[in-house]
Amino acid sequence: MHDTAPLPLGERLRLRAQSFVRRPPAALISLADQGVVSGFGFVSGIAAARLLGIVEFGHFALILIVISFAQGLHNALITAPMMTLAGSRGSVSRIYGANILIAAFLLSVPGAVFVIFALTLSGQMSPAALIAACALMLAQNIQFTLRRLLFARGKGLRALAMDCARAAGFPVAAGLIWLQHGTVGVNGFVGMLALTSLVTSLPFMIWVGRPLLRDSASVQLGALSRRHTPIARWLLPIVFVTFAQEQLVWMVAGTSLGLDALGGLRAAQYLVGTVLILLSATENVLPVRAARAHTEGGEEALRRYVVSAGIRLGAPIVAILALLAGPAELWLTLIFGSEFAAYAGCLRILSVGVLVILVRDLAAHYFRAKQNTRVIFESLGVSMVVSLAVVVPLMQHAGVTGAAAAVTVGHIASLIYLVAAMRWQSRPVMGWLARAR
Repeated sequence: MHDTAPLPLGERLRLRAQSFVRRPPAALISLADQGVVSGFGFVSGIAAARLLGIVEFGHFALILIVISFAQGLHNALITAPMMTLAGSRGSVSRIYGANILIAAFLLSVPGAVFVIFALTLSGQMSPAALIAACALMLAQNIQFTLRRLLFARGKGLRALAMDCARAAGFPVAAGLIWLQHGTVGVNGFVGMLALTSLVTSLPFMIWVGRPLLRDSASVQLGALSRRHTPIARWLLPIVFVTFAQEQLVWMVAGTSLGLDALGGLRAAQYLVGTVLILLSATENVLPVRAARAHTEGGEEALRRYVVSAGIRLGAPIVAILALLAGPAELWLTLIFGSEFAAYAGCLRILSVGVLVILVRDLAAHYFRAKQNTRVIFESLGVSMVVSLAVVVPLMQHAGVTGAAAAVTVGHIASLIYLVAAMRWQSRPVMGWLARAR
């Protein structure tokens, strides 16, 4: 037996640095990717507000609200079940990934029908606007699916490259159009968002879909549906209650208070969206790891993981929210313009709501890992009922700030329900009854 002398500190640090560069942690890649995605959304939103003005920005916000609902349905049926299955089964096969992509395309058809119907009801949309909105819905659904799929297969760097290409390509396209036409309207802005998303996703669509190009018999949408249905059956109605709980409140505010109010609310949302980068980044990693913790270590391991994730996320989120909410008028004026400063109260209330969302989402991941999505649906149903019950009196009392308060109160109600459900299931008898439901 030969004694091996320990490596010098400098050599150990060099080897660790090389290992870090060759295989950076998945959580760090996920955070970087979400930073690019959310940062791009934030910057493009600011550009829209500056270029279009507060009323046209409200018009743009209405398009995004409708698209977000279609994307929520897509997530509930396709990507969210995929992430949970990836964690519990340990891998995502090439055939399964290719079928996920086909399902994403097919689901965009009813999504387009909904977008056209919802925007037509507003009475303010031209045919060109409807086409641009449908194109953006399709493009973002595909790119979102590819992003989640790449992370589930351990290819997070490829997802980061795709999103960086989109973020870099959009200002180039916008600049060229501006130089040629001297202006960029709402329809052109939405159309450019769609085009850059599709172009940057195309190479990854081909890579993921190659198994189907070689063997058409690999299309197994029936099997995919059977695997997703147990998880999606409660995630799908969650989209409806979430939409009613928040986005519908924004639409009511825009209808009753004007598109300028909707534009101001959306601006406040964009600022708190800088914090939601951290929460959104967890969707690339946390569902998989939570499901794995439950599979490998049971209930206790799952609880430990959720608590540790909350501690890691809580500190930076509280610090950023305090920085935003304090000088709210300053940030809104500096970033969006002086006409947005009147919505500082909305920003402060939404900041409180983000803290509540952090804790609530961690509790929801606990139930997702146990594939008990019914409890999440029930909690958001409570949230919807509470928000819709208080929105009119709060808006009558405080205007647009009351609308923001109604949404935050709903988030608090859903969190209380989830915490109560966790305590209920932790009791032996009650836990047995909960599983029997």
